[in-house]
Amino acid sequence: MNILTNWLRAYVPNIAVDDRQLADDLTLRGIAVEGVHDLGPGNGALFEMDITTNRVDAMNHYGIAREAAAIYDLPLIPLDTALPAAAPAARPFPVAIEAPELCGRFTARVLRGVTIAPSAGRVAETFALIGSKPISNAVDASNFVLQGMGHPTHAFDLDKIDGGIIVRLARKGERLRLLDGSERTLDADDLVVADHAKALGLAGVMGGWDSMITAETKNILVEAAWFDPGCVRRSSRRHGLHTDASHRFERGADFNACATANALVTKLILQYGGAPEGDLTDVIIPAVAARTADRRPIALSLGQVRRHLGATLDDPPNRSALTAELVRQYLTALGCELTRADSGFHPSEQRPLAGGPGEAFAVKLPSWRLDLEREIDLVEEVARVYGYNRFADTLPTALPVTAHPLAAAEHAVRTRLLALGYSEAISSSFASEADGAAFGSVARGAVALENPLSEEARLLRPSLAPGMIAMLAHNLNRDVREVRLFEQGTVFTGSAEVVTESPSLSLGLAGEPAATRLHNARDAGIYELKGVIESLLQRFAAS
Repeated sequence: MNILTNWLRAYVPNIAVDDRQLADDLTLRGIAVEGVHDLGPGNGALFEMDITTNRVDAMNHYGIAREAAAIYDLPLIPLDTALPAAAPAARPFPVAIEAPELCGRFTARVLRGVTIAPSAGRVAETFALIGSKPISNAVDASNFVLQGMGHPTHAFDLDKIDGGIIVRLARKGERLRLLDGSERTLDADDLVVADHAKALGLAGVMGGWDSMITAETKNILVEAAWFDPGCVRRSSRRHGLHTDASHRFERGADFNACATANALVTKLILQYGGAPEGDLTDVIIPAVAARTADRRPIALSLGQVRRHLGATLDDPPNRSALTAELVRQYLTALGCELTRADSGFHPSEQRPLAGGPGEAFAVKLPSWRLDLEREIDLVEEVARVYGYNRFADTLPTALPVTAHPLAAAEHAVRTRLLALGYSEAISSSFASEADGAAFGSVARGAVALENPLSEEARLLRPSLAPGMIAMLAHNLNRDVREVRLFEQGTVFTGSAEVVTESPSLSLGLAGEPAATRLHNARDAGIYELKGVIESLLQRFAAS
């Protein structure tokens, strides 16, 4: 995605570093900037960014500005959602959610007497810099807010809505013409935003043709909602549609952002005339809010932070630079709310919170970070904002490292064979039934795979010989005149119920070894292998 640095700096005005240093600092914190393009005097730079799928909160300017504010310990400017006073309405605009498990929140605001015109000013300038195509001020307002703070919205022509809004499952076979002009046959598993007579849009994916904004539109309904990620993903895949809105909803949108996004879009549209009517209609499903915006706090111990992250390059003597104040600073900047929990059991975790005064917290998670679920996630956030490059390079000491019993013997064999001019090779651990019959043992049995990859891999190999033969042939077929190979590996015997693994060694020699004073060319290879085996046996002879 494309991010404008001037837009970021509007949210965090006091960033002291230049754009290239900002790009490096973000990248080191996992918000990868893949390209930096200077846009000329006064325009800052454009960042080409690669945001991982779990960080939907950072797929917008405000989310990345929040990261910058956390990195540099700077204040983040709040979003301005102030609106002019609304004209009174006879009743709130009617919204009904008939699929509450799939639509957890729906906000709607009525705007009267609007003017539809081409976008101008900041929106037009921003779209030109970022490479977005302007459509009209109402549609551009929705796209601008999506780029700005990340939550999808939609504007309906209010006069084309019959009665009110109903969020429901589609009727199987129901038809819907979308904004791209395509007509879709809906499935009973599709969620739609509808009025009392027809479907108006495929929820979380794309709006409908019959209620779209046109040059004749005078009244608008601004919508911002929260839709279930799985439901949006299924509809998007089923109809082959991937939109900016579905990309966000599929990954988990911010439940609490609906009212804010609605107000921001409304504010942009009203710059061209018109006025709001009545209060914001805001329908919330408490069960969905409880599992998204109102999740239980997570217990976090400072001792766990230090244990997992270890020493830093900034540690003073006999102390850790990761103080309780620093942990609180980082997590608060990312949107968490920390309260002291110095002793006893945290009620949500039912486990002791170890640590001295100020060293344990109950952390309420921000609604925009659904990827945070456990204490270790918070530990990783501390490490990320602190900077992975600022931790000391130390080896873990928690678990002892024990060498494999055969490691010394395998090393001795490898060293001797490499010195004798042989190259180590590795073949497949599988074999065909024909190879099993030719090189296996009826008495010892063969291990068949329940779900083999192919006919050539139906068994676990009973011998290294088939693989060695194949590797020798591979080399000879490519005009390698002399081939000397060895393989150390495991062979398998028994049955699918009881498998016996045995270490094995295979030697391969092919080509035309030179004749010697004692042996002709035909016999030279046999005597060479005999000498190699004797050399290996001498290596392991008892002293």
